[in-house]
Amino acid sequence: MPFPTEENKALTAGFEEKRRLIRAVMRIPLSEDAVERRFTVMGASAALYYVDGLSSDAKLQEYLLIPCLRAAGEGPTLERLMSGVLPLGSVSHTLHLRALTERVYGGDAALIVDGVDGALLTDVKGFAKRGVQQPATESVVMGPQEAFTESLRDNIVLLRRIMRTPALISEAASVGTRIPGRVCLVYLDGVAKEENLKELRRRLEGINVDYVSSIGMLEQLLEDNPWSLVPQAVTTERPDRAASFLLSGQILIGFENAPQMMAMPMNLVQLFHAPDDSALRFQYAVFLRLLRAAGIAVALLVPAFFVALTSYHPAGMPLPLLTSVQEAQSRMPIAVFPATLSMLVVFSLINEASTRVPTVMGGSLGVVSALILGQAVAEADLVSPLLLVLVALSGLGSFVMPDYAMSMALRIAQLALVVSAGLAGYFGIILCLFVMILRLAAQRSLLWPLTAPFAPRRPRNPDQLLRFPVWRQRLRGYMANPYSMLRAVGRMRGWDRRGE
Repeated sequence: MPFPTEENKALTAGFEEKRRLIRAVMRIPLSEDAVERRFTVMGASAALYYVDGLSSDAKLQEYLLIPCLRAAGEGPTLERLMSGVLPLGSVSHTLHLRALTERVYGGDAALIVDGVDGALLTDVKGFAKRGVQQPATESVVMGPQEAFTESLRDNIVLLRRIMRTPALISEAASVGTRIPGRVCLVYLDGVAKEENLKELRRRLEGINVDYVSSIGMLEQLLEDNPWSLVPQAVTTERPDRAASFLLSGQILIGFENAPQMMAMPMNLVQLFHAPDDSALRFQYAVFLRLLRAAGIAVALLVPAFFVALTSYHPAGMPLPLLTSVQEAQSRMPIAVFPATLSMLVVFSLINEASTRVPTVMGGSLGVVSALILGQAVAEADLVSPLLLVLVALSGLGSFVMPDYAMSMALRIAQLALVVSAGLAGYFGIILCLFVMILRLAAQRSLLWPLTAPFAPRRPRNPDQLLRFPVWRQRLRGYMANPYSMLRAVGRMRGWDRRGE
């Protein structure tokens, strides 16, 4: 039974019965922060329910208690209370006890009055929350320095400040059968595809868990293939990047208490884009993306090829390098394959430790650990200095990945390739890459191929692997409504007589 019996009842009984139901559901007086305030309004008995700390005492007094106590006349009605007594912009009426419970434990207050069916819900939130700060993981050189916060309402406001249009729709939903969590679908009306919205609503309604604790857990419940190594939703903490997803026809999913929003559907290329790529001139952005791609290739392939060359294909190395490697390896007690695997694991361990320790000492711990361990291992002749250089280079390459989830997938793929190279040399690397590519081509995000618009080919905005000039980016892409595919009619640089 997902809810207590009382919580599924309707608020259509008498005043005392409604009081009994609400007190039973809110566990009054057992729960010390659940408050019931009795008073009279227009000569009728009334009761106010709220949670101490979630609701603002000043708002309760100014906008609820004082107006109700000063209200004149006899016989309160629903219309009089909503239009003449309560000076609040957000007042709603409900007949459902479950809706009342969700709103009260979200910071609102509930008012019941003798002779009036149901309850009045008022927005008097006053709980503590973090203000808008700089992004922690998506820092940029050019662009805004605002990040989402744990307040879903504030996050919607940040988006509306950027996109001042009534076409920006924020659609409320909830997940969790026993402890509901607030979810919001944000999209551009007419730009987002209706079939994507229907599929996302269907998946949200089909979530059958007691409680969803984070947006990461929500992502796992919504994604197409939970066994996939690659994420199927792109997450951002930046409102400006979230706005770019909306303009592409994607749907944002916001979650209460989550300082990020995730966008679905998505393609694989979006995981490699940095937030300030669109703010830079296209020449700079193309150079940085090529540099990023080179770093990712180094992180993924260099350790595996080094293991394959030294263990199975030494003839593939130049003679001076082969001589140096063999001479250094003759002094090492550990073979190249286990040494490379161990060094990659140690590097990941240092990175994880520097992430989890307090921020003040996190960076220093990573640098000091890498220097001390590297020097100690080299002096003890456990691994060759060349291997340390290659492992450090591959670590630097993994850090250029803008998306954190994808960087974790890259590290796991890196270890898988090293193991394949240690077991079968070049053949193992090729086989492992072939399996990874096949698995990647089979992945989907909200039923759309993850490798689109390249395989299969789809209409696309020329801002994928490379970035064309802004005035050449005329299409939104295949994820948008076909009727809103064009971003502009005529020349985007209308003042330029030279054309496009």
